[in-house]
Amino acid sequence: MGSGLLSEIKNNPWALALVIAFHIVLIVLLSINLASDEKPPMPAAQKHKIIDAVVVDANKYDEREKQKKLAAQKKIEDKKAAEKKRKQELEKQQQIEKQRLAEKKKQQQKLAAEKKKAAEKKKAAEKEKALALAKKKEAEKKEKERLAKEKAAKEKAAKEKKERELKEKQRLEAEKKRKEEEERQRRAEEKAEMERAMFEEEQARIQAARAARLQTLLQQYIMQIDRAVESNWLRPATTSEEQSCDVIVTQTMTGDVIDVQLQSCTSDTAFQRSVERAVRKASPLPLPPDPELFERQLHFKFKPRL
Repeated sequence: MGSGLLSEIKNNPWALALVIAFHIVLIVLLSINLASDEKPPMPAAQKHKIIDAVVVDANKYDEREKQKKLAAQKKIEDKKAAEKKRKQELEKQQQIEKQRLAEKKKQQQKLAAEKKKAAEKKKAAEKEKALALAKKKEAEKKEKERLAKEKAAKEKAAKEKKERELKEKQRLEAEKKRKEEEERQRRAEEKAEMERAMFEEEQARIQAARAARLQTLLQQYIMQIDRAVESNWLRPATTSEEQSCDVIVTQTMTGDVIDVQLQSCTSDTAFQRSVERAVRKASPLPLPPDPELFERQLHFKFKPRL
């Protein structure tokens, strides 16, 4: 009984709170009565009766609550059992319907398979018939193509033979023309080579003659310049027969002297200065007898005749 009461109190804490509150109110009322009436305290036996009555009332209350809770729990469980039974019935009906549909589908698939098999058999027969017809047509086509190829091959062979004969004839004619042309070119080349050799020989002779003439004219031109310089040269007192200078003269097209340089002089400074003065005094220098002999820088050796 005690453990049942404690369990009920745990499940319904508000009932405990109500009992405690009831006891507190009762104690407060008793205290007020004692303080105001100044009556003698209540006998202990009466206190016990009141507390026992409160405990009995609390127990009855707890029992009623427990019965209510058990009734509510039973109602919920009954409802769950009914719902479970309804679900099971529904699932059973669904399973029966599923099996019925599966059987129906199986029958339909069987009919479809038989129909498909019959159609495939018919299609295979038609295909075999069409294949036989196609093979016959293909054989006829190949035979026709073979005859056409044989005819074409004979015509091609005849045409190629005719073309070979024509090409051979053309080749022989071309070979004959080529040899004739080569012979003509050979003779023309020999003639041209002979004429070129004669021309080159003549040109060489002319060039040699011109070179000899230019060399003679160059020597004469150098002698004219040397004489012009010597005619303007004033001999220093210390001049000897061994004295000479290589002279480099920079001139214009008209013979005007622009610059004078002396090299390899075998004399003293006085002789060198006298040569430079003579070259500058001889400006403008004599012009060459042939324009081809003109050089902007003219080299000659000055050696006075004593």
